[in-house]
Amino acid sequence: MKTVKFLTSQQMKLCEKKVITDLASSLRLIDSAANACAKECEFFGAVCVFCGKGNNGADGYRLALLLRRCGAQVRVVPVLEPHSEECRLLARRCAEEGVPVVPFAEAMAGGRVPRCDAVVDAIFGIGIRGEVTGPAREAIELINRLDAYVIAVDIPSGLDADSGRALGAAVRADKTVTFTAPKAGMISGESADYCGDIVIAGVGVPLDDLPASDAPSPLTAELAASLLPQRPRFSHKGVFGRALLAVGSEGMLGAAALAAKSALRSGAGLVNVICKKGLENTLNIMAPEAVVLPLADYSAASEELGAAAASATALLVGCGLGKSASAAFVTGLLSRVDAPAVLDADGINALAGRPGLLAGRELVLTPHPLEFSRLTGRPVAEIEADRLRAARDFALEYGVTLALKGARTVVAAPTGETWVSLVSTSALAKAGSGDVLAGLICALLAQGLAPAEAACLGVYLHSRAGVAAGRLCGEFSATAADILDGLKYAFTEVTAHARKGLGRD
Repeated sequence: MKTVKFLTSQQMKLCEKKVITDLASSLRLIDSAANACAKECEFFGAVCVFCGKGNNGADGYRLALLLRRCGAQVRVVPVLEPHSEECRLLARRCAEEGVPVVPFAEAMAGGRVPRCDAVVDAIFGIGIRGEVTGPAREAIELINRLDAYVIAVDIPSGLDADSGRALGAAVRADKTVTFTAPKAGMISGESADYCGDIVIAGVGVPLDDLPASDAPSPLTAELAASLLPQRPRFSHKGVFGRALLAVGSEGMLGAAALAAKSALRSGAGLVNVICKKGLENTLNIMAPEAVVLPLADYSAASEELGAAAASATALLVGCGLGKSASAAFVTGLLSRVDAPAVLDADGINALAGRPGLLAGRELVLTPHPLEFSRLTGRPVAEIEADRLRAARDFALEYGVTLALKGARTVVAAPTGETWVSLVSTSALAKAGSGDVLAGLICALLAQGLAPAEAACLGVYLHSRAGVAAGRLCGEFSATAADILDGLKYAFTEVTAHARKGLGRD
């Protein structure tokens, strides 16, 4: 799974120096950046571009020119007097071509700008150091008050590119168009509140000469498309694997139904759900496409479980098991099923304080920080302080794949490789969301993906399903059932991307 890496501001500047040799090459780079941003502005009727004094501001002026030439209603607000040669040149071109300019003092008068559908933040780039003060801070605070969609150029102004910390004030963008590679500061959970959705735009800066790094890679549409299982048209349900789910208990059958439906919606050919005898009728109604196996002897040693365990190509343990889960039950199931497995929720809680029981097994764990804290004995605050290191160290020590859920979900493989989700939406912060993710990853394992591949693709698809649910239902109102429904949009999106990469559209 080869992708770009998160880069520090210094690494990014070194890469850019290889292509910027004179004013002309610098302007070509600016033109590429502006074109990438223009693609994100094409659906907005009126756009207001806030420009700084350096090359980030130059990107903004060039964008305004492009939008003006395309007939869009665009205005420029010069927050700071152009300083770099590129910025001065492009500001003059805007004036020559009649791009309307709203003087900064006028924009600040009454704390408003002329009506606009989208605001573009092109004030500061990755080179900012120290607290934001003066007119720049006033502009950032104004942007954050405006009732408009906010697009940040490369990085939200005021956000430290390396730490992800707001330098006194930072733009809260709905989308950030970042160039060449995501920046190291975008890994932190705090940065999600400022960056919004992140789009990585190639602008012609090569990354080939960078030294080997243990920095994480972003989970991108390109990576997801490369991992998508094949769906031969001449096939039958047996080709696409059999997922065995040990999920649900009395009072928590909803978790079982969500996981089972997610596995089915994610491509598994057959889904078997084991449950305690007496719960099967309810579960059959809740998830009619799944095959429910009621067990009188609900234990990993049950003879009734034998055939299902022998034919399973992936196993999921957790998702509402409650007190049914014990360390003996979980490890017993893992021993009986000769296939990769997902441990979620109660499947993880059952092993609290005993992570050594996981060693040597082909597993994907999907804890949220509190479950991870129970498993490892480390405080949540300590885990959250460096989610990346916590996930990587655990995966390396126990030889498992870990998906540590959160605003920037981290996937860590036993090889030491790590990936970080760039998508964040509060629609995913709902009970049952994790059950959908667990069923999704189990289905991908059942179809033959390796644990790290299934975790990466699963986390990406789950995040896109959350975005779809948030758009259709609103982030307040979206439920886990809506996220489940959103999977059809997520798979369609990634499938279309895969077909485009193969030249089939």
